[in-house]
Amino acid sequence: MPQPSKSLRLPLEPSHPSRPHIQPNQRRPERASPEDLDAVYRREGPKLTRYFRSRVRENDEAADLVQEAFARLAGFMARSPLSQPAPYLQRIARNLLFDRSKSQERRLAPFRVQFGEGVDPGVAPEQTLQIEAGDVMRVYRRALGELPDKTRDVFLLHRVEELTYKDIAHRLGLSIPTVQYHVARALSHIDAALERE
Repeated sequence: MPQPSKSLRLPLEPSHPSRPHIQPNQRRPERASPEDLDAVYRREGPKLTRYFRSRVRENDEAADLVQEAFARLAGFMARSPLSQPAPYLQRIARNLLFDRSKSQERRLAPFRVQFGEGVDPGVAPEQTLQIEAGDVMRVYRRALGELPDKTRDVFLLHRVEELTYKDIAHRLGLSIPTVQYHVARALSHIDAALERE
């Protein structure tokens, strides 16, 4: 009877890259429980929220992305256990942002203007821009002149001299909330004046 060749060995189980190979005498790792996912959420959720908020404009959108990331993580953990879910969650987050940017590119593609040969982009003449800036400054100065003296002084100290609310309060003998009130009042008045024009 011929001896089998030692160079040819077939694995007992088919190998799959997403599943770890388990020896016959080895126990399969247990699936992640909802408590495990809850602990990951409590530990990683705030970090993930800050990560998304720093990269998207809307807080609601950041919350949606956090929820989507944990939904994907839960789906994966239901199939395969993870000893270190944080790096996997970070990868999911990066992929979600990448998918989001690609989706935005596809949505905005019809509105993109091509520049190049034969295309003359519309640019407002410099003189028009100067006239518009002059009009805005005229309205701004008039609105400042309409403010009560104390409100105008507080506003100019904050916006022109770039003093903090605390410094203005100390210099004028006011409380910080009073300084905040005067700055808000001035901003509101100037904004209304610019809207009317």
